[in-house]
Amino acid sequence: MSSLISWPHRARGRAVRRAAILVAASVLGVTGTLALTGSSAAQVPAANSCNNATLHGQYIFAGDGWQVASTTTPLAFAGSERFDGTGAVSGIATNSSNGVISPASSFTGSYTVQANCTGKLTINVAPGVAVHFDLYVAPSGDQFRYIQTDPGSVSATTEHRVSS
Repeated sequence: MSSLISWPHRARGRAVRRAAILVAASVLGVTGTLALTGSSAAQVPAANSCNNATLHGQYIFAGDGWQVASTTTPLAFAGSERFDGTGAVSGIATNSSNGVISPASSFTGSYTVQANCTGKLTINVAPGVAVHFDLYVAPSGDQFRYIQTDPGSVSATTEHRVSS
């Protein structure tokens, strides 16, 4: 009977030892890679290099999220925008905030894309009012993902190029 009672403890002990060995092997593998490469930064192959010209043409998008303040308000948006390949963007979008629709309105903005295919996007939604995003761009430029970085906002979406 005592062996049946102690079985879970022995099995758990073996599982913990196996997990510790796997963790140690992983740490050694990462340490070895760092020692060989001399860097902890992810290296993006030159073939995947991006820049502002990676984003060019017409893109469509639709997304949703929330405004988080004293209350949480759902929002949704859809539209299209044109990236010029040099850092300027313009477009049109329809927005819904807590079910209140804002008709299609034009906007302009600016963007930067780094060699590692990450970047920043600023959209001017009204005079003196801008929203900000971190970009994650496919090396082909055919699509990208973004997340809004303004405090109190929760939204992320994917855009797809529909024409050059």
